[in-house]
Amino acid sequence: MPRTYKNSGFAGEMLVAAELSRLGYEVLLGNVGKKRTMGVDLTAVDPETGRTAAISVKSVKERSSFFLDPESVRPGVVYVFVITNGAGQQPEFFVARGATLLADEEWVWGKWGRTYEKRDSRGMSSDLLTNWKNDWSAVDA
Repeated sequence: MPRTYKNSGFAGEMLVAAELSRLGYEVLLGNVGKKRTMGVDLTAVDPETGRTAAISVKSVKERSSFFLDPESVRPGVVYVFVITNGAGQQPEFFVARGATLLADEEWVWGKWGRTYEKRDSRGMSSDLLTNWKNDWSAVDA
């Protein structure tokens, strides 16, 4: 019987950590694998400059909406949205600073954004993130 995974959050965090490592960053793991982590999941450190970037990982198994309340977005944090896909398939990474997301809030979250009553359902379509596909430069900004 083929296995299926249920924890796309843990898979997403590990995929982001691996990709950052492949890009030459040192990666410090935060609350990896726990449900309901708050704020920062990883820290990326540039070994040449010592500069650090706080990373928040949001992941889904397949293309769908990422649930992220605009009220919880922190401008200085780098948000990495990951579509993990299945085993044997390549993940997709979309990288943006919180300040970038908040700069055009209505475009990112839609016209209801902060006013949508169901806070846990405030999300953004993965189709909107294409501008930030593999834009790892946000880590250095």
